[in-house]
Amino acid sequence: MTEDQIISALGNVIEPDLGKDLVTLNMVKDIAIDGDNVSFTVVLTTPACPMKDMINGACVNAVKLLVNKN
Repeated sequence: MTEDQIISALGNVIEPDLGKDLVTLNMVKDIAIDGDNVSFTVVLTTPACPMKDMINGACVNAVKLLVNKN
């Protein structure tokens, strides 16, 4: 798994208020891959973003789909 693959997977996650994907909005930071473990930061539009849990779940699912393909 590469950083480019992670970015591509997260490019499918749409920020609901802005209607664009997280990568286009430059909201994905600090991608780290350590063996089978992946971590990254999503910079939300506001710390109290009401859609935080939904966005988090969508990001986790996008990366899990990538892992399952490989």
